[in-house]
Amino acid sequence: MFMNDITMDNLSADHTNIKKTNLHFGSSNTSFQQSANKVCLRERSLTDALSWAHYQNENDHVYYINEKQHTLSLYLTGGYQTHRTDIRSKFGAPGKFCLMPKDSESHWQLGQMQQFMHLYFNDDYLKQLALKVFDIDPRMLQLPELTFTTDVATEALFRHCMATSNWQSKDNHLAMEQVTNTILVSMIQNMGVTKLIAPIKGGLSPKVSALVRDYMQANFHRQIYLSELAELAQLSEYHFCRMFKQSLAQTPQAYLLSIRIEQVKLRLHNKLESISDAALHCGFSNQSHMGRYFKKLVGISPRQYRDVIAR
Repeated sequence: MFMNDITMDNLSADHTNIKKTNLHFGSSNTSFQQSANKVCLRERSLTDALSWAHYQNENDHVYYINEKQHTLSLYLTGGYQTHRTDIRSKFGAPGKFCLMPKDSESHWQLGQMQQFMHLYFNDDYLKQLALKVFDIDPRMLQLPELTFTTDVATEALFRHCMATSNWQSKDNHLAMEQVTNTILVSMIQNMGVTKLIAPIKGGLSPKVSALVRDYMQANFHRQIYLSELAELAQLSEYHFCRMFKQSLAQTPQAYLLSIRIEQVKLRLHNKLESISDAALHCGFSNQSHMGRYFKKLVGISPRQYRDVIAR
């Protein structure tokens, strides 16, 4: 773990608890969360950064604000009489998406019976995924507010992979997480969520970023001091941490933790050793220490993960 009074426990602030959607309550109309007509048919939290919910509603007038996550919503059935009342909008229909960025507010008049699915995801998680898959600078990712847009590829993933899945089965956890990431990748590709910002200022240079990441990959199994990384980047520890977060959408501590958890998953997959040995060989002080962060990032315990991949 990092020294200099920085511990892995600080990571908890970087990972938002999304087991329940936190919605702002106003004085006008009714909030989505408080609606008496809305029925949650099922819900599933995958990790601290990702969760799903499947709703049914009709003849309602609500407003929606999510103060913790972005929301990608798809109408599965109905919606023909549903429209926004705060802006001039078209009407909904099956296959229509709404993208509601964190803290954005929208007001809705809902018509006859409709079903829709919500995907909730953290901003940092989306930026890290974009960096990993497309090598997109996190600062270029800006979610627009979209109302009743369509995308055939993303809809197919919603309908055929998520809507038909058994959300209650732990055996489906890894598959659901993989499909969720594919949906977010499809959204990045097809829904105009990247914006060219020139010039991009601040952050680590590509050369320094690669140097630091390679160093962390090579030394994840041991204690890494923050001063080591700052020296590699030729920056003060304070400025290094700030610029690292700008470039990689996570702190150095969180990045190191993700490397270690991926290594644990690899060792469990290859059946190289016991869970306790894997924890020690990947830089954790003990199995309990590793298990706490494994569950936070992966959504299931190391033992559950091992059982799922063994099937």
